[in-house]
Amino acid sequence: MSNLARQAIKIPSHISFRLDSNQLLFSGPLSDATIHLSVFVFIDLNINKITVTDKLLPIGLGNKKLDGKALQGSTFSLIRQNILGITTGFRKQLKLVGVGYRASVESTDTYQILNLKLGYSHKIYLLVPANLKVICLKPTVISVYGHDKQKVYQMAATIKSYKLPEPYKGKGILYQDEKILRKEGKRS
Repeated sequence: MSNLARQAIKIPSHISFRLDSNQLLFSGPLSDATIHLSVFVFIDLNINKITVTDKLLPIGLGNKKLDGKALQGSTFSLIRQNILGITTGFRKQLKLVGVGYRASVESTDTYQILNLKLGYSHKIYLLVPANLKVICLKPTVISVYGHDKQKVYQMAATIKSYKLPEPYKGKGILYQDEKILRKEGKRS
């Protein structure tokens, strides 16, 4: 268990929250979030703070085998991530490196489709989940934005998986801050 989990989480004034049995519900300017709890959470409404304990909730038989201290740190991190997500959101940027590699987004009222041209004989079409937003800042720069960190990073990883960067020429889809260690080519 980390020492951070022993601290109280300060909730900003523009976020409302409530506790329903084993769920913690948040409502913020961008969206709503729900966390399913396995450990006890104490809420001090006077100073808008949440404290996570290592005592397990008696909600099922499976919890008896789990360690409460491990779940305390995970629950603490989930609460902090959701607060950050519903206030500012998360963004992951990717860049396409290669001759002819292009990306574009087709948007309708209900869904978005990401078109990728990655040097294959066909285009790749990806349906973007409803709670995420994909923007092509340039034909070679893709930005994935949303309030759930796991879904944003998973979508970015899915996009990257269609053309992993190769170590000889450095071509492929890279994260914006990623560096590729280049290998030396074959000597003649």
